[in-house]
Amino acid sequence: MYGPLLRCLLLGTLSLLAFVANTTAQPPQPPVTVIVAPVVEREVSAGQTFVGAFVPPRRTIIGSAVDGRVSELYVDAGDPIGPPQPDQNGTERGQPIAQLLTDTISIEIASAQAEMLLRQEELAELEAGSRPEEIVEAKARLGAAQALRDFTKARFERTKSLFEHANTASLDELEQALSASVAADQNQVAAKATADLVIAGPRQEVIEQARARLATATENVSHLESQKAKYTLRAPFEGYVVAKHTEIGAWVSRGDPVAEVIELDPIEIDVMVPEAYIAHIHLGAAAQVRADAIPDRAFTGTVARIIPDADRRSRSFPVKVRLANPKTEDGHVLKSGMLARVTLAIGPPVQALLVPKDSLVLGGSQPSLMVVTTNPETKQETVRPVPVQLGVTDGSLIQVIGNLAPIDKIVVIGNERVRPGQPIAAVMQSK
Repeated sequence: MYGPLLRCLLLGTLSLLAFVANTTAQPPQPPVTVIVAPVVEREVSAGQTFVGAFVPPRRTIIGSAVDGRVSELYVDAGDPIGPPQPDQNGTERGQPIAQLLTDTISIEIASAQAEMLLRQEELAELEAGSRPEEIVEAKARLGAAQALRDFTKARFERTKSLFEHANTASLDELEQALSASVAADQNQVAAKATADLVIAGPRQEVIEQARARLATATENVSHLESQKAKYTLRAPFEGYVVAKHTEIGAWVSRGDPVAEVIELDPIEIDVMVPEAYIAHIHLGAAAQVRADAIPDRAFTGTVARIIPDADRRSRSFPVKVRLANPKTEDGHVLKSGMLARVTLAIGPPVQALLVPKDSLVLGGSQPSLMVVTTNPETKQETVRPVPVQLGVTDGSLIQVIGNLAPIDKIVVIGNERVRPGQPIAAVMQSK
């Protein structure tokens, strides 16, 4: 009765042995090429962690500069604001937030532009001078006046001769001829003056007056267009809308708030540093930053400002740390108001182990390093994970505390794709 059962067990055992044989017969995987760097030992200042909060470096309430009714509202609370863009004149202008009605001021601008066009044409007419036809006409009138003067003068001479020698002209005729000759002289003088004026063109003073009237009209148009620009409310910088204070159709007066905008990149952290440590804090010093809301990520910032005014109760000085804020599809990672823990260098220097920041493997419960190990028999290099605690930063290096030695080498490039015990082909990182 046990025959079939024994046969099944025997066949199963043979199959298992064949599978193991096939598995072990597979060729080993080739080593993975990685870039490694040595662990650096040097003196660094001891670090101290301070608790603070992420705050926006800039926050503004956008108010209306004019009275008007809201015709368009382009944003809502939480919406991102793009960076300022150059307009057609090259002037940087922020993203529109809201639009007020502009019907009345648009009519005023159209009237002012028509006035400016009139002044332009007046100036152009004066600068062009007299038309050729006007000059020809003035010269023709001058020639006619000269001819009439010559004729009346000759007639007077004849009448005078007849009156004095032949007594055939009366005194009235002589006086009439004299009067006509004098009038012709004056007409000729007036015609010459008119011709000279036409040929010379407008006086420079008249042209300058017209130019001044055009400048006044142009400035009036610019003033009205500047006023119209105030009817479009714009954000002064890139960021996010955090509050909306009006709606479409609402009337806003000058100075009324419309929206509140904050900047998040870069972002700052406000920390209070006790006076015992403030002497060791320096502008531009590196700072290690962690956010309680994002425990699996570490950030690096710099000391941007040290406020020289301590809180009199706690004897602590406000220090602002600034850092870049990574952005994802959902917005910037670090939000205003998040709790932050900032590690700053304080106290005297101590011996520490430092590694390149790129060598850190993040994403787990604790940062780790891939340390290179060598099999003493085969001389094959592999890697082993070593959990570490992070300390202060020193340029591109960061202090680590863990099961490391100054003679160890750690993986800098390729550390996130190698697995513990996996063979590697190590290439030393160039300095």
